[in-house]
Amino acid sequence: MFASYLRPVKGLLGAGLAASLLQAVLQWVAPWPLKVVFDSVLAHHRVPALFAWLPVGTQAMLWGLTIVTVGIAVALGVANYLSNRWVAQAGQRVVSAIRADLFGHLQRQSLAFHQRRQTGDLMSRLDGDTQDIQNLTVDVLPTLLNNVVTVIGFVVIMLAVNVFLGAISLLMVPVMFFLVRHYMGRIKHAQRHALRAQGDSAGVAQEVLSSMLVVQAFGGEARETERFGRANDRQLDASLKAVVLQSALTPLVALTMAATTAAVIFLGAESALSHHLTPGDLLVFSAYLRGMYTPVRQLAKLGGVAGRGQAAAERVAEMLQTDEALPEGPHPRRLQRASGELVLDGVGFSYPGRPAVLRGVDLEVAAGTRQALVGHSGSGKTTILRLIARLMDPTEGTVFLDGVDARRIELADLRRQIALVPQEPYVFRATVWENIAYGQSRPSRAAAIAAAQAAGVHDVIAGLPGGYDGMVAERGASLSGGQRQCIALARAVGRDAPVLILDEPTTGLDAEVEAVLLGALEQVSAGRTTVMVSHQLSAVRDADQIAVLERGRITECGTHEQLTGTGQTYARLEALSSRRTPTSAAAAAL
Repeated sequence: MFASYLRPVKGLLGAGLAASLLQAVLQWVAPWPLKVVFDSVLAHHRVPALFAWLPVGTQAMLWGLTIVTVGIAVALGVANYLSNRWVAQAGQRVVSAIRADLFGHLQRQSLAFHQRRQTGDLMSRLDGDTQDIQNLTVDVLPTLLNNVVTVIGFVVIMLAVNVFLGAISLLMVPVMFFLVRHYMGRIKHAQRHALRAQGDSAGVAQEVLSSMLVVQAFGGEARETERFGRANDRQLDASLKAVVLQSALTPLVALTMAATTAAVIFLGAESALSHHLTPGDLLVFSAYLRGMYTPVRQLAKLGGVAGRGQAAAERVAEMLQTDEALPEGPHPRRLQRASGELVLDGVGFSYPGRPAVLRGVDLEVAAGTRQALVGHSGSGKTTILRLIARLMDPTEGTVFLDGVDARRIELADLRRQIALVPQEPYVFRATVWENIAYGQSRPSRAAAIAAAQAAGVHDVIAGLPGGYDGMVAERGASLSGGQRQCIALARAVGRDAPVLILDEPTTGLDAEVEAVLLGALEQVSAGRTTVMVSHQLSAVRDADQIAVLERGRITECGTHEQLTGTGQTYARLEALSSRRTPTSAAAAAL
């Protein structure tokens, strides 16, 4: 699945792997000057053909071998530098592309998808898992190539030096193969569990840190510390299992190498004593055998990195293959600007495995009119708003905009027709004017101020510390609920969309600001189709049509005057609203 990400960097990656291959080749010849020193300089044996170009004379030959040794060391350093640099650059580019695509993919998923997923787990995949994939690319690929080629070359050379000793050395290969094969599968399985546990603990941490106000207000610090501790312990246990397996593999490899080395030295020394092997041959053979220890040990250590990287790649691939994005047909209709007529025809909605939220909802909202939705919490009001904005699709029935099924309109065009003020106003870590201008085709400070003035909240925003240029803290922590709501309303007005959706727009506002806001809504909604949800009936009395929802169905529909005379749910809510105290008002809102 990730092959497509390698194509743009195949040149860089290929050059890095070629440098790693060169490094392995240089390691093949690195011990040979030592053999020549012992056999040809000290023992005056014939110079090997590979070094026949050396100058004649003991001193000159010694200087030449010294220069060769230094030259090989320099070449090894350069090859190692180039390999590390080029492969790391390629790996970072690959992972950056994967991370960007994963982030875009997550943004395209439906709201229902994000409601079911832990944000911490998604962040773990986006950050931690992609980093593990980078480690797999940067550490494993060049190390694997370099060490495998080095080992193969060493084995061939050792067989060329002495077939008998080379055959003895090869006895460790099946043992090594069995050890790596046995442990790699278990390490990968353990790393997969560790990454899953890491995502769970990140989810707990994200949930608690984003709800710190409630945690501290209700004294839940100890409880949440214990909950995170349990998740953290599960992650620790899973990680320790992987560490134990990795720790067991490395000494087993070392023990196998040590036993082989001891056998070779003993048998090689006997051959040298019987003059079947020169001291230089034994020395160079031992150097190659000892040199095999490092690449074999590194290959063994790669088990942990490779296992974690493969498990991370599986988690990222799983997420990229999960497609819960709202579908668009092969030829979606383009829409420049809608008139704003909305129709819900037999609309139903339910989450998988849960009772239906909406059942057979029929509603017609004429273009440019104001539609209010009232009812008890959980009756489905906010779900209707999300279906109109196509943040989700109905499981039954159809939502029409200007007589066209919303699912047949290009999603980007549909969203441009709608401005939303959610029940929980979201603000970003940016200046106030940048928050207001969010969603405008040409955001500017002047446009943000104009939007706030049109929304009737200019005085509230201008009175903030720093005014329009003040920096908003993360999640709007530096603002009151009412101030965040004013910014959200100004943002919606600045979008200049024909359909305006308001979910509890007066929540968190004091009486003075609420009065200003309700007056501004008269002006803002003029010429726009406005759909508003509110528990405060004072905010919906002037709506052209009011729909009452109970248990996912519309039970009443009409104007304020028509509904107050029926004696049904709306009339009871109105009677309660007119005589409620602050305490009972809070209860009614529930």
